[in-house]
Amino acid sequence: MGIQRQLTKTPAQITGAAAESRACWWLRWYGWRICARNWIGGGGELDIVASRWRTLLIVEVRLRTTLAMAMASIDEDKITKVMSATQSLIHQHGLERYHLRYDAMGWDEHGRLRWASDIMRINE
Repeated sequence: MGIQRQLTKTPAQITGAAAESRACWWLRWYGWRICARNWIGGGGELDIVASRWRTLLIVEVRLRTTLAMAMASIDEDKITKVMSATQSLIHQHGLERYHLRYDAMGWDEHGRLRWASDIMRINE
Protein backbone atom coordinates (compact mmCIF):
# COMPACT_ATOMS: atom_id res chain seq x y z
CA MET A 1 0.00 0.00 0.00
CA GLY A 2 1.45 3.27 -1.09
CA ILE A 3 0.28 6.80 -1.38
CA GLN A 4 -2.44 7.10 -3.97
CA ARG A 5 -2.43 10.10 -6.25
CA GLN A 6 -5.60 11.89 -7.14
CA LEU A 7 -6.29 10.98 -10.78
CA THR A 8 -9.15 13.36 -11.43
CA LYS A 9 -9.10 17.07 -10.76
CA THR A 10 -11.91 19.13 -9.33
CA PRO A 11 -13.29 22.04 -11.36
CA ALA A 12 -11.54 24.45 -8.97
CA GLN A 13 -8.21 22.70 -9.56
CA ILE A 14 -8.71 22.83 -13.32
CA THR A 15 -9.50 26.56 -13.35
CA GLY A 16 -6.66 27.23 -10.89
CA ALA A 17 -4.21 25.39 -13.14
CA ALA A 18 -5.47 27.40 -16.12
CA ALA A 19 -4.85 30.65 -14.22
CA GLU A 20 -1.32 29.47 -13.39
CA SER A 21 -0.72 28.59 -17.05
CA ARG A 22 -1.83 32.08 -18.09
CA ALA A 23 0.45 33.57 -15.44
CA CYS A 24 3.36 31.53 -16.82
CA TRP A 25 2.60 32.84 -20.30
CA TRP A 26 2.73 36.45 -19.05
CA LEU A 27 5.96 35.82 -17.18
CA ARG A 28 7.61 34.28 -20.25
CA TRP A 29 6.42 37.23 -22.32
CA TYR A 30 8.28 39.55 -19.93
CA GLY A 31 11.46 37.49 -20.11
CA TRP A 32 11.15 35.23 -17.08
CA ARG A 33 12.17 31.57 -17.24
CA ILE A 34 9.78 29.24 -15.41
CA CYS A 35 11.80 27.05 -13.04
CA ALA A 36 9.01 25.29 -11.12
CA ARG A 37 5.25 25.14 -10.72
CA ASN A 38 3.49 23.99 -7.57
CA TRP A 39 6.73 23.41 -5.70
CA ILE A 40 5.99 21.94 -2.26
CA GLY A 41 8.31 22.13 0.72
CA GLY A 42 8.86 23.81 4.05
CA GLY A 43 5.18 23.60 4.97
CA GLY A 44 3.94 25.54 1.96
CA GLU A 45 3.51 25.58 -1.79
CA LEU A 46 4.96 27.95 -4.37
CA ASP A 47 2.63 28.38 -7.35
CA ILE A 48 5.35 29.59 -9.72
CA VAL A 49 9.10 29.97 -9.36
CA ALA A 50 10.76 31.91 -12.18
CA SER A 51 14.19 33.40 -12.80
CA ARG A 52 15.72 36.19 -14.81
CA TRP A 53 19.35 37.20 -14.52
CA ARG A 54 20.14 37.07 -10.80
CA THR A 55 16.57 37.38 -9.57
CA LEU A 56 14.41 34.51 -8.39
CA LEU A 57 10.72 35.36 -8.60
CA ILE A 58 8.10 33.69 -6.40
CA VAL A 59 4.57 34.22 -7.75
CA GLU A 60 1.33 33.54 -5.93
CA VAL A 61 -1.56 33.12 -8.39
CA ARG A 62 -5.17 33.65 -7.36
CA LEU A 63 -8.39 33.35 -9.36
CA ARG A 64 -11.58 34.85 -7.91
CA THR A 65 -14.78 36.49 -9.11
CA THR A 66 -13.21 39.95 -8.99
CA LEU A 67 -9.64 41.23 -9.08
CA ALA A 68 -10.07 42.78 -5.63
CA MET A 69 -11.19 39.44 -4.20
CA ALA A 70 -8.28 37.66 -5.86
CA MET A 71 -5.71 39.99 -4.34
CA ALA A 72 -7.43 40.14 -0.95
CA SER A 73 -7.38 36.33 -0.71
CA ILE A 74 -3.63 36.40 -0.09
CA ASP A 75 -3.71 36.69 3.69
CA GLU A 76 -0.99 36.72 6.34
CA ASP A 77 -1.22 32.94 6.84
CA LYS A 78 -0.64 32.33 3.12
CA ILE A 79 2.29 34.73 3.06
CA THR A 80 3.86 32.94 6.05
CA LYS A 81 3.55 29.57 4.29
CA VAL A 82 4.99 30.93 1.06
CA MET A 83 7.91 32.49 2.95
CA SER A 84 8.62 29.17 4.67
CA ALA A 85 8.46 27.27 1.38
CA THR A 86 10.74 29.87 -0.23
CA GLN A 87 13.38 29.45 2.46
CA SER A 88 13.18 25.66 2.03
CA LEU A 89 13.62 26.01 -1.75
CA ILE A 90 16.61 28.29 -1.29
CA HIS A 91 18.36 25.95 1.13
CA GLN A 92 17.57 22.73 -0.79
CA HIS A 93 18.87 24.08 -4.09
CA GLY A 94 21.64 26.44 -3.00
CA LEU A 95 19.96 29.59 -4.31
CA GLU A 96 21.31 31.98 -1.68
CA ARG A 97 23.11 34.09 -4.31
CA TYR A 98 19.84 35.17 -5.97
CA HIS A 99 17.93 38.33 -5.19
CA LEU A 100 14.40 37.26 -4.31
CA ARG A 101 11.18 38.95 -5.33
CA TYR A 102 7.62 38.07 -4.42
CA ASP A 103 4.77 38.93 -6.83
CA ALA A 104 1.06 38.22 -6.86
CA MET A 105 -1.05 37.68 -9.97
CA GLY A 106 -4.79 37.89 -9.51
CA TRP A 107 -7.25 36.89 -12.21
CA ASP A 108 -10.97 37.58 -12.29
CA GLU A 109 -13.68 35.47 -13.90
CA HIS A 110 -13.41 37.49 -17.12
CA GLY A 111 -9.70 36.75 -17.52
CA ARG A 112 -8.48 40.18 -16.43
CA LEU A 113 -5.14 40.31 -14.66
CA ARG A 114 -3.83 42.38 -11.77
CA TRP A 115 -0.10 41.84 -11.36
CA ALA A 116 1.26 43.20 -8.09
CA SER A 117 5.00 43.31 -8.53
CA ASP A 118 7.63 43.22 -5.79
CA ILE A 119 5.15 42.90 -2.94
CA MET A 120 7.96 42.38 -0.47
CA ARG A 121 11.66 41.78 -0.60
CA ILE A 122 12.62 38.52 1.06
CA ASN A 123 16.29 39.48 1.17
CA GLU A 124 18.58 42.00 -0.46
